[in-house]
Amino acid sequence: MKRAGMGLLLVATVAGMEVCWFGAGLDLLSQKVTGGSRSLLFLLGFYLLGFLFHRAVRRLVWNRALAAGCLGWAAALLLFGKKQFFGGMGWADAEWLRAFGAAIGQGFYSLNPESLALISSAVLWGFGWRLAWAKIHFSTLVTEFQFGLALWLIFFLMDSLWGTNSASLIPLTLAFFLAALSGIAISHALERESWLTGPVRNGWLGFLFFSIALILGAGWLISRVMNPPLVEILISFLAQLGQWLLGILREIFLFLASLFPLPKAADLPSPTPLPQMKRPDEFPFQLFSDRVREVIRFIWAMMWAFLVLLALWRLSSQFLDWLRRKWGGVQGLEVESLPGAFREDLLNFLKRLFLALGFKWPFRKQMKTESLLPEAELVRKMYRQLLAWAASRGQARNLAQTPYEYLKGLIAWVPENEEDFTFITEKYVCTRYSLAAPTEREMEELRRRWERVRQTRVKRGAKKMMKPGAATLESKG
Repeated sequence: MKRAGMGLLLVATVAGMEVCWFGAGLDLLSQKVTGGSRSLLFLLGFYLLGFLFHRAVRRLVWNRALAAGCLGWAAALLLFGKKQFFGGMGWADAEWLRAFGAAIGQGFYSLNPESLALISSAVLWGFGWRLAWAKIHFSTLVTEFQFGLALWLIFFLMDSLWGTNSASLIPLTLAFFLAALSGIAISHALERESWLTGPVRNGWLGFLFFSIALILGAGWLISRVMNPPLVEILISFLAQLGQWLLGILREIFLFLASLFPLPKAADLPSPTPLPQMKRPDEFPFQLFSDRVREVIRFIWAMMWAFLVLLALWRLSSQFLDWLRRKWGGVQGLEVESLPGAFREDLLNFLKRLFLALGFKWPFRKQMKTESLLPEAELVRKMYRQLLAWAASRGQARNLAQTPYEYLKGLIAWVPENEEDFTFITEKYVCTRYSLAAPTEREMEELRRRWERVRQTRVKRGAKKMMKPGAATLESKG
């Protein structure tokens, strides 16, 4: 399959993941608000419409694209509201517009189907917009996957607390994992550095099939052994064990309490009479009315929901970063970098929002507006792997060295790989300091030379070239 077709397939996998968790969340909310709704498929259509609409207006200026997107969403929302809630009224009758606006305004006090349609359609349209502009890579898919895992935990917890017993959670969860694993595998295979093209392909395939057989066998064994009588026995055993532990703790606390002497009986002082409070003749001064307080309460709840989602995203990112640092020093293990697509999308959205409103972005120096081409990103990644390979053998790059200064040291260290080191360094410098992208033939040559460097066995008596305090980061170069 051609690269363009594979790119569309990656976009489809990301859309599949997002549609799965959006569908599960909307199903839970609709069952909680209205006791179930048949408009979920039509609501999910906002995601597809937003993607197709913004793919069509990608060539417009940002301000015009934003205005066109808002108008397109408003038109689609009115069409959906008319068909879903006011199908019996005529199009020329303005009464359904007033009723629809009044129902949306009631959403500040309690969530109703109309306000749910407004909020969910805006979110779905925005994510379709994001998908139309995003560049799908391996890191993007992994970030979507880890964010989706946190959302699924929230959905299952909400389903248990609300008692909705949603029948779509399990199928949508399986579809989410199918789309996520398929997209991650395809994107990793596109880089042509996966285990499918490595020298230990047969070993990895054997390990994969063995793991699948082991999981299926363990699942079959558990399903045969874990019958209801055995589960009742285990639960009763755990209950008796808990009661025994509570009895031991009770005896310990009673023993500790017996060590303290009992207090002597004494007359308690008479209580002080409470002063009589006068009831005010007028109501106290109120800064906000009841309606304004309801709006503030709604905004406060939205802020807390945003903070909770942000905390979950940060925890999942830090957990993967800890795993990357934990296994980064293992011999022969390659670790993929995750730049955080959610953070980059949020910063880009805020920057464009500032520009659309006529303000200047205050953090202009910290923003990276230029995105790397996939070929340039692979070259820079391969150079970082070269730095890590040399550093693990005691030949790390100093922070003050340029790529060509470091190249001289590499050649002096392993002279037989002079051509390989030179070719990798030159391609890295070209992609790092210019807009030139390597060709497909150059990428094949780069992979071949890097594979030859990886298989090089360095002699123990090789000359050391670095001083203490060296680092492997790609900072100056």
